[in-house]
Amino acid sequence: MTKYLSSKTLFALSAAGAVLVAPSIQAEAAEVKYKLSVDARYDSGVQNPDGGTTEIIAYNKHNHSVYLVNGETKLVEAVSLTYNETNAMKLKPFMSVNIADLIKEQDPDFVYGDLSSIAVHPNENVIVAAVQADDYTKEGYAVFLTGEGKLISLVKTGVQPDNITFTPDGTKVLTANEGEPRGGYSKDIIDPQGTVSVIDVSKGFENLKANNITFEAFDSAEKRADLVKKQVILKKGSNPSVDLEPEYVVVSEDSKFAYVALQENNAIAKIDLTTNEAISVDGLGFKDFSAPGNELDLRKNKEVKLQNEDVFGIYMPDGIATYSANGKNYIVIANEGDAREWGEEDTEAFHLNEKEVEVDGNEIVFFDTTDYEGFEEGKDYIFGGRSFAIVDADTMEVVYDSGSDFERITAELFPKYFNTTNDAVKLDNRSGKKGPEPEDVKVGKIGDQVFAFVGLERIGGIAMYNITDPSKVDFVDYINTRDFSEDIAGDVSPEGLAFVGGEKPMLLVGHEVSGTVTVFDLLEKYEDVKVSYNDIEKHFAKDSIIKVTKAKLFSGMSKAQFAPNEYFTEMQALIVLDKVSEANGKELTIKVNNSANPLTREEFAQTIYNYLVSTGETFNVDSVQQYNDDTKISDEAKQAIYALQSKGIMVGFDNKFDPNSLITRGETAVVFASLLK
Repeated sequence: MTKYLSSKTLFALSAAGAVLVAPSIQAEAAEVKYKLSVDARYDSGVQNPDGGTTEIIAYNKHNHSVYLVNGETKLVEAVSLTYNETNAMKLKPFMSVNIADLIKEQDPDFVYGDLSSIAVHPNENVIVAAVQADDYTKEGYAVFLTGEGKLISLVKTGVQPDNITFTPDGTKVLTANEGEPRGGYSKDIIDPQGTVSVIDVSKGFENLKANNITFEAFDSAEKRADLVKKQVILKKGSNPSVDLEPEYVVVSEDSKFAYVALQENNAIAKIDLTTNEAISVDGLGFKDFSAPGNELDLRKNKEVKLQNEDVFGIYMPDGIATYSANGKNYIVIANEGDAREWGEEDTEAFHLNEKEVEVDGNEIVFFDTTDYEGFEEGKDYIFGGRSFAIVDADTMEVVYDSGSDFERITAELFPKYFNTTNDAVKLDNRSGKKGPEPEDVKVGKIGDQVFAFVGLERIGGIAMYNITDPSKVDFVDYINTRDFSEDIAGDVSPEGLAFVGGEKPMLLVGHEVSGTVTVFDLLEKYEDVKVSYNDIEKHFAKDSIIKVTKAKLFSGMSKAQFAPNEYFTEMQALIVLDKVSEANGKELTIKVNNSANPLTREEFAQTIYNYLVSTGETFNVDSVQQYNDDTKISDEAKQAIYALQSKGIMVGFDNKFDPNSLITRGETAVVFASLLK
């Protein structure tokens, strides 16, 4: 039976002695396993450490292709997803359209600023791209093209269209227009209104006009006070219609409501698409990082240490998605966080709402609440939630948060590159500011199961969760295809995602720093595991390493190296034990401590002993031989150590146990191999 291990359970080792339970899901998903694996790739050949290359993508089912916007080259490109083993890793575009030139032919006065988003019509082979003007106070364009790249029409939108989408029924196009005060704040500088443009395309794609929905209805003193009470973050003295900044827009499955992420305001607006009115704006509240399960690494000290902190995270989602479950609508949010930094430094108009505070000798970036409302006095706030969350679309309450999953998963898998940034490989570089930085989230359905896919902008990689039941979310897989041997190599900085359903479900990911678009297969492939490590030939644990690798308990540090002499952490032990449990048809229930540090031999022995006891194993220690270094073994570990010796599961060398030495991957492979039936 397939069992989806809950990352909330597995990685949220919140306190010493917490009980870890790995639940199984219902039987209807039992015959399918899911695992992210690279299937194909397109490399634009354009990299930018500041991002903006292959940034946003969309899947076109009408010709089985991925369409992408490249802000660096000003191109809309299309890449066919019909490929074979020969060309899968060297995909080429069959269409490239220079959007700036296209608009110039129709509107010579328009000065191109940025190519920000793209979407595909659900029923016709038509695409639409969002383009911002160079002057941040001017309207942008929605550019309609055929799937072959022929211009159909241009439609003026609100100011700074950042995200664009079709409604599921194909009758409307919506853009989220940020209206950012990019010149800074002063009485002489324009702060454009944030708006949402609605374009009716029910009668075709020509002769169109946008209806720009504003938030002016919330400008009254009473309405504004209500927003602040609901913890919508607003700049002091501002009108909501000006201060609210739409970042992302999604539409309910029935096409009746749009949900708009107001990232800098930590809020979501709801728009009635039958009347084209903004009917509500609700704050998302704050994440309590002092609560068990919400541990984080807040110190940029080149150490991996997750712990609770007396701070609150401001969700501030970037990408959002929506789906329905049990007759209710939910919004899935990627909790990136975003500071406001506008204008030129050292000028009166310059504005930055973050402040660096030294804590224990480490610089931590906090939200500077001086000029803002929506906060509580006496509390410290940081940007982002370092997680993804699910929000009830009716109440706007957070009903699920992935807690500390992302930092725990990446710490376990990439301890040397933990919380690195996306333009340089530096350990712990982002701990003091937003951590892994969840950027975008997409939702897709495979069979009767619903999955969320979350891209981590800084360290990179994609996390996959089963969210079929919002009350019981399960971690499925995480993959990172970045090459850490260089600052920018492999796939760096996932920005836009797209899901492809059908018999061969796929996830498409655009990486804005590396300029690559990667196609991930989602179904686990059943092939024999080949072991070709070049560093185990003369190692005492060779046979055990081969056994645990073939059983998929372990993977090497690379295809060529197992690294048998590298140290082993408790989180790694728990992950492998869960796989052992699954292989043996059992569930995992053991006591754990909160540690991402390497385990000593006696700590590892206690972990294995506790696991075996939880499975009903019994021990007879009457005939064990006392180790010569018994006095070095702690009293609480002796029972475990001699119990394992009695079964021959873990023994010492030359009648010494060496309890305080750090245990290696090779040593643990021997133990885990003995646990397999």
